[in-house]
Amino acid sequence: MVNFDGLASANHDQPATVVFVHAHPDDEAIFTGGTIAALSAVGIRPVVVIATSGELGEIPHGVGRESLRDLRRGEAERACSLLGAERLIFLDHVDSGVDDATARPAGAFVDVAVDVVAQQIAAILIEENASAVVGYDDHGIYEHPDHVHAHRATVLAAELAAVETTYFATVDREYLHFVESHLIHRADASIPSIRPIGSSTVEISTVVAVHQYLSRKQAAIAAHTSQIVDPFLGVQGSFADVYGYEWYLRNGPAGPIDHMISGAHPITAIA
Repeated sequence: MVNFDGLASANHDQPATVVFVHAHPDDEAIFTGGTIAALSAVGIRPVVVIATSGELGEIPHGVGRESLRDLRRGEAERACSLLGAERLIFLDHVDSGVDDATARPAGAFVDVAVDVVAQQIAAILIEENASAVVGYDDHGIYEHPDHVHAHRATVLAAELAAVETTYFATVDREYLHFVESHLIHRADASIPSIRPIGSSTVEISTVVAVHQYLSRKQAAIAAHTSQIVDPFLGVQGSFADVYGYEWYLRNGPAGPIDHMISGAHPITAIA
């Protein structure tokens, strides 16, 4: 667990808290980085939970597999600090990778019972007095096994912790059809997907325009240098076209992200 700005735990007198649940380092920046930065800017506390350390990601030149875990955790710490997250918590599960079950490492995240992971997340939601939780859509945006597992655990965790509002991060696949390539297209190419990526425009309930926070989002994505070596990140106009919006499916009543979009004053956590 990493606490930023000396914050050790939730204070119920503080504004609302939104907990973001992700599978690997870099997911937080790519799919929700602008939202995290925007919430922080209006006084809503973003807390980031990452299930694995991404140790089965791409191995950069000169880095051994055994050191990739610590490298990726450090990248996530830098990214979350840049975005204004108040806490970063690792659940310390093992990255499952994208190979079939016979090639998965022992103790892989997808082999941990959903209720066990859900209880971990629920404990954080309760500790943080979370007003909302953010997970992935039901096919993990692009069917990565760890993303799908994280979705299922997040849904159950929200129920266990009695958090009424859940946002499911997704992408608008129709919008992305008309812009430059998104990092998800590269990730999707490595997965034997059955469903198309993300969601259709009509399915999406919540769209966050994050253009005001693009420099922070871009820096946070770039912090994950072990996995993202992409000159496209330096092309500001194209970057804005592709990453200027973040998309969610909402379950439950309007929550802090909706209040932020509408310009309402940040709601206060209920003690």
